Amino acid sequence: MRAPAPTRPQWPRRPVDPNRGGLPWVLPAVLVVLGVVGWPLVVAVRESLFQSSLVVPDDRTFVGIETVASVFSSSTWWSAVAVTLALVVVAVALQLVLAAAFATALRRLTHGTRWLQVLLLVPFATLAVVTAVTWRDGLTAGFAPAWFGYDVDSRSASMAAVVAAEVWRGTGITTVILLAGLARVPSSLREAAVADGATAWQRVWRVTRPAAAPAIAVAVVYRSLDALRALEAPLMADAAAPRTVSTLVWDTTFETFEVGLGAALSLGLLLLAVLVGVALAVTSRMRRTL
Repeated sequence: MRAPAPTRPQWPRRPVDPNRGGLPWVLPAVLVVLGVVGWPLVVAVRESLFQSSLVVPDDRTFVGIETVASVFSSSTWWSAVAVTLALVVVAVALQLVLAAAFATALRRLTHGTRWLQVLLLVPFATLAVVTAVTWRDGLTAGFAPAWFGYDVDSRSASMAAVVAAEVWRGTGITTVILLAGLARVPSSLREAAVADGATAWQRVWRVTRPAAAPAIAVAVVYRSLDALRALEAPLMADAAAPRTVSTLVWDTTFETFEVGLGAALSLGLLLLAVLVGVALAVTSRMRRTL
């Protein structure tokens, strides 16, 4: 009979500090973020303090915050903000409704779900300019006026084309996000709700919605900020269509070549995005507690 092998002594291990050695690994990422985000922001702030134009490069006058103040006191700016927020609300609401229906249908499928998710991402991978031109031509000069008999030069048709382009482009990615949220809902909860006699609406509102709330919040914040800075569809719309903040920045910087005013408008767009993001984050957190 063989003797048992001697056991090695177990020396106590030193506890590993999770924060130890973290800074050297994080520092390159911080430098990249500062270079990609921070430096353009600094340049935009600097240019907003000057009255300058690419038409006359030598005519550069320091005006301080006068240009920024003129932006926020302009009716053109607030009109563009109203149009932009209306576009965001309508487009995101339609995307959520369509994505919820698609995600619910995909949830019930047993085969081919992965392939269908990939197909849903095709519109998001398509060039935004192509999507914008296609919906603009279809709703302003193509099949839609012939089918529904409305005026081709209507401003409503141009705005409908902008909304349709955003909805078509973002519904797929929103569906995938909501589908991931629905996967977090245990089947036992739904079965228990059915056993308790809950109606279909009660199961959706009391069981599915709270479990999928994080995914819904992510989809709303992501698609709202993406629609807020949308440029291609509003830029390709008819000239009579109301201008959004993005097109206002584009026209000022690349049509009239007012660099200082364009920088001030871009800072206003950044501030608007921050306010919308914070408002949506606070609202989603408050709804989770209800």
